[in-house]
Amino acid sequence: MRVRRGLAILFLLIPLLWTTWGWEPASRNNQQILRFADIAPAAESVTGLGPFRLEGLWRMESPNSRFGGWSAMIDMGTGQFLTFSDRNMRLRFTPPGVATPDIPKAKQVGIRRAIYFKGPRGEWAVFDIESAVAAPDDSIWFGLEDDDRLIRIDADRSKGAFVKIPALRDWPKNGGAEAMARLRDGRWMLLCETCGARRGGLHLGLVFPDAPDRSKPQPFGIELPPGFDPVDMVQLPDGRLLILTRRLALFPPHFESRLVLADPARLDPKRPLATQELARIDSPALRENYEAMVVQHAPQGPLVWLLSDDNGLALQETRLMKLRLDIRRLPH
Repeated sequence: MRVRRGLAILFLLIPLLWTTWGWEPASRNNQQILRFADIAPAAESVTGLGPFRLEGLWRMESPNSRFGGWSAMIDMGTGQFLTFSDRNMRLRFTPPGVATPDIPKAKQVGIRRAIYFKGPRGEWAVFDIESAVAAPDDSIWFGLEDDDRLIRIDADRSKGAFVKIPALRDWPKNGGAEAMARLRDGRWMLLCETCGARRGGLHLGLVFPDAPDRSKPQPFGIELPPGFDPVDMVQLPDGRLLILTRRLALFPPHFESRLVLADPARLDPKRPLATQELARIDSPALRENYEAMVVQHAPQGPLVWLLSDDNGLALQETRLMKLRLDIRRLPH
């Protein structure tokens, strides 16, 4: 939301941008169609990825009017991903190169409403979903923009519940659980997008000893690259956290991302948790507004998938990036 407002200010200050970076025209289309266009650059032109190797980059397109704005993603364990948008939509899809013979063709793509909840006047509620976690009991938890609640959807997807987190009331406007992860030791962590100084790297987070509906959180600080905000995080096989961060550069307007590493075993509420930068995604051929991340275990090294939020803007794209992580090159 804060990024979208920043872009809107750009439009007011630089009217000429409207001709190239305008809002996409509104239309109604419910076709369950998804297309992938291979836009991976030549290997020799890819720099700054550190221990990661680029294995694929695709532009995703769909005529469906609900498509776009994806800001959270989970691995369904079937070869498919389930991603969620800031307009309360969900997309189920199979990434390129993945075989899913047990999934019927009709279910290879699915764009639907994510959370079915009606307001007091009978209207469908619109939740700005920013993070999602699949729990061991197959429930799905959602973090929301500018909201002091999480949403938990049961495993059979028939019931849901709001989980109040009073500590979120103290987070700035447009804060909320931008990044959320469940650790293998049972702890849960939330990171705030707008709780950091613009020039400094300190951000705020919450850590729960158990599920957020069964435990009380402890606040903590985390040091991120100055000017960058957290947008997603996933635990790696060695127990450390891979955190996706992002910033909007203004002249010319574009997004830059950095991947950083943090060790939750060193978390101490009395001092900020340190992070180490691993990679920069800032070259023109790669950069976009990446907000969602999935890590998959693989014999040749973990696969890291990044998905971008196009903000509903004509010049931005929905991109899917596939990276291979060389664990041996991680700092100790």
